[in-house]
Amino acid sequence: MQELLEEIRNSLKEKGYKITQPREKVLDIIIKNQYKHLTSDEIYVLIKKDYPKIGISTVYRTMQLLERINIVCKFDSDEEGIRYELMEPNDKYQHPHLICKNCNKVYPVKDINLEQIKNKIDKNFNLKIIDYSLKFYGICKNCSKL
Repeated sequence: MQELLEEIRNSLKEKGYKITQPREKVLDIIIKNQYKHLTSDEIYVLIKKDYPKIGISTVYRTMQLLERINIVCKFDSDEEGIRYELMEPNDKYQHPHLICKNCNKVYPVKDINLEQIKNKIDKNFNLKIIDYSLKFYGICKNCSKL
C-alpha cells in the first residue's frame, strides 16, 4: 500500500502537481479502498472522520484531477452517480463493470480490452470517441441466495 502511494505521489510530482494534505488524505482513502468503487461523497465522509477541515469541493476537485491524469477512472453507476476506481499500474484503458441490481456491488472485468473496440469504432465510423463505459446489470451470487 505504501509503495502504491509513493508511486502515485511521484506521478503527481512529475506532472507538476503539489502533494497537499487534502490530496494526501484523498489518496489514502482511495488506496485503502482500492477494490471498492467509491463516490466523491463516500470519500468525503471517510476523510471527514480524521480530517474535519476538508471540504466536499476539495474532494470533487481532487477526484477530477486524479481522473484527468489517469490515477483513477470514473464510471456512472446510474442510481448512485459517478463512482471512482483506482487504476492499477498496468491499467491503460477502461474496462467493463458488472453491477448487482440488488446490493449495488460493482465487479470490475479487467480481462476485456474496450480500447480495441473503441479503436475499431473510431476507424470504421470515423468517429472520435472521447469517453465510453460498458456496464452489465444482474443479481450477484450473494443476493440470489436470498
